[in-house]
Amino acid sequence: MSDQTRKKLQHFWRHFTYLVIDEISMISRSFLAELSKNIGIGKERIGKLPNFHQFAPVVGGSADALYQPIDLARDKGNQQLGRGIYDEFTTVVILKQQVRVTDEVWRDFLTHLRYGRVQEHHLHMLRKLVITDASAEPTNFTTAPWKDAPLVTPRHSVRRQWNKSAVRKHCREIGNQLFIAPAEDTIKGQPLTLLEHYGLACRGAQVPGRRKSQARADLPDKIEMAVGMKVMVTTNVKTDLDITNGARGEIIDIVLDPREPAPSAGNIVELKYPPAFILVKMAQTRA
Repeated sequence: MSDQTRKKLQHFWRHFTYLVIDEISMISRSFLAELSKNIGIGKERIGKLPNFHQFAPVVGGSADALYQPIDLARDKGNQQLGRGIYDEFTTVVILKQQVRVTDEVWRDFLTHLRYGRVQEHHLHMLRKLVITDASAEPTNFTTAPWKDAPLVTPRHSVRRQWNKSAVRKHCREIGNQLFIAPAEDTIKGQPLTLLEHYGLACRGAQVPGRRKSQARADLPDKIEMAVGMKVMVTTNVKTDLDITNGARGEIIDIVLDPREPAPSAGNIVELKYPPAFILVKMAQTRA
């Protein structure tokens, strides 16, 4: 979008107040009723980006989904009120033009998938994407596009191992140093006391009753990095500049802490302190 177009849109919408709700399927009837008490839905412009069956509501489950009709014997007041508010929406805008997927074959598959009309040739196409399938195209991880292929995995431990191997491979090929920075734990900006260090160490141990998912989600004690390393944003930092969850970039400089001794000339450098800052060039922003 050009700056001129953006200014025109900003000028047009400057006097409007509106709310956009993404993933509307996760909103329950009860929540919609509570929302109406705080923002006055009747006076606002509400935009909903729905797939009503993609995810169940966060609270209440599918039984409290917006599309569920009122059951006077079961539903509470807020559930009935939320359904009544939902029924007041009369304008539906269907977005038909796909702008995120440019591959024609994949777009055709997604279109058929959306309406439950997947054909045999779509299944054949999907099977060819499985690298272990006999019909898959030969895979060479030393050449493009596989050379720089990202990994998508729900496994925290797999992601860590993949990142560790990837950054070392990058350093071998480019000849850059690998920096290993320690975590610096603080509480309200202050260093941890001896008792707090002990509590942190116990938290990382196998404590009875602690869920494994909690241990897997812990932040690492050390971070490995190198100039030229690919990175991804995992939280919304600056949405108006497109520095959001999923945005990608590349480390172009690592500035060490002033307390850090001069690093050695070795391939791997163990730092005593976290870097002062890391300069990342984003692949795409609105800046």
